[in-house]
Amino acid sequence: MRSVESEQRKVTIRDIAKILGVSPATVSTALTGRRNGVFVSEETRRRVWEVARELGYPFERLRARTPQLRYVALFCTSYHWSLVFINAIMEFANDLSRQGGRVLLQVSSDRKEEVEQIRELHRRREVDGFILIGTRNEPEELPEVDIPYVVVGEVPEGVPAWNVCADNEGGGRLIAEHLWNLGHRRVGAFLMESNRLPSLKRVKGLRDFWEEMGESFPDDWVLHLATEDENELTEKLPKFIYDGGQNRFTALFCYNDRVAGTTIKCLRRLGIKVPEEISVVGFDNEPYSELFSPPLTTVEQPFTQLVNLAAQLLLERLASSPEPAKRVTLPCHLIVRASTTSPTYRSAVSAR
Repeated sequence: MRSVESEQRKVTIRDIAKILGVSPATVSTALTGRRNGVFVSEETRRRVWEVARELGYPFERLRARTPQLRYVALFCTSYHWSLVFINAIMEFANDLSRQGGRVLLQVSSDRKEEVEQIRELHRRREVDGFILIGTRNEPEELPEVDIPYVVVGEVPEGVPAWNVCADNEGGGRLIAEHLWNLGHRRVGAFLMESNRLPSLKRVKGLRDFWEEMGESFPDDWVLHLATEDENELTEKLPKFIYDGGQNRFTALFCYNDRVAGTTIKCLRRLGIKVPEEISVVGFDNEPYSELFSPPLTTVEQPFTQLVNLAAQLLLERLASSPEPAKRVTLPCHLIVRASTTSPTYRSAVSAR
């Protein structure tokens, strides 16, 4: 009976979704096998196919109806052009190429230039979607276009943009717990104004853990840096760490691995040994971080998973009607190396 009705009207994914009480994206994922950022159990998949057959769904048109990412524009500012992102982008581009797609990589000097490039591609309608690498600190750093895009990084609160990001606050807590368990109670932290949102969250994770342990974390334990410029850090670091001629910190939490490397270099110039006198922690787990002297304790972000998840969300946006913006957060992992140690070790060395 249903198959006769289907001859009078084409059966759609929405028809199947309505009968089963699931979303169209779930039905699309079940029928095409594409993940689309949606988890579908085997039982749900079986029910979708059962109803689709019963309704007379036109399976021969399935491939044509399945959204595909043929051309994806991937935007990245030179600031975010790091080795970990390069590796993630290359892996994503290779995967898409094997599926017959192409990646257009656009590297710009700043957000203003990037937005102009996006508007131009949008005007020419040459891509299916955009993936924007890196945090957007202000709403105006996001393009107003009707082509789907997903941000890999933080976005301002209240801005309706789809984004995937690492758990920056959770990463800060991982560092805090590690340093606390080593015995550190006086930790200096760097806040990077040029990448403010993730920087604030990382410091917040550290500060919240400290306060949960019953310790205060004064505002003057946070050093504000405008950029990652070595000259700025060289100028500000001595005043930040010294108080009345004494080193007031036993550990420093750097915003990322690049800043951590510069910090170790500056401390060495000041005659301060790492980790014997000050422990240093980074963030990102760049490939070169284990080559530092000493090898750097850091937090690893799941860059490859973030880029791949952004692509899945793009497919989901193409597969379904407009939905509220989605935010997906992935956990970070602590990588312990030789740049951190117990402050009691520092005291023992000083006493010799």
